[in-house]
Amino acid sequence: MGFLQKIQQFMYGRNGFDSYTFFLLILTLIISTVNFFVWGYWASLVLYIIQLLILGYAAFRILSKSVHKRSAENRRFQKIWNGVKNFFILQKNRIRDIKTHRYRKCRYCKATLRLKRRRGKHTVRCPKCRGEFKVNIVV
Repeated sequence: MGFLQKIQQFMYGRNGFDSYTFFLLILTLIISTVNFFVWGYWASLVLYIIQLLILGYAAFRILSKSVHKRSAENRRFQKIWNGVKNFFILQKNRIRDIKTHRYRKCRYCKATLRLKRRRGKHTVRCPKCRGEFKVNIVV
């Protein structure tokens, strides 16, 4: 039996590597980089201890046999992460479309609508909830 097969056999039934663990490892790398530029013994020591705690938790998650609990944690992380990611994607799209479109929120379902930039008052129908409301595009 080869080395990789032994590792596969050892990892069978364990959580393994997921997106939350990947985030924890990237966070550890960021803290390590910040720690490189920090002056002072105590500040550096505190960052080092935080880094070790995060690495220990990431290793615990990878080797854990409680797959259901770890997948629930990963789902909660994905929910938060997708909200943050979608916020920044929306901001990027707003900057990209600044000359041709305007973004407004639906008054009923709070969905973000992308409207053509036509000055004046318009009646807009939300494609998600079918609610109609008036929009005034000034610039």
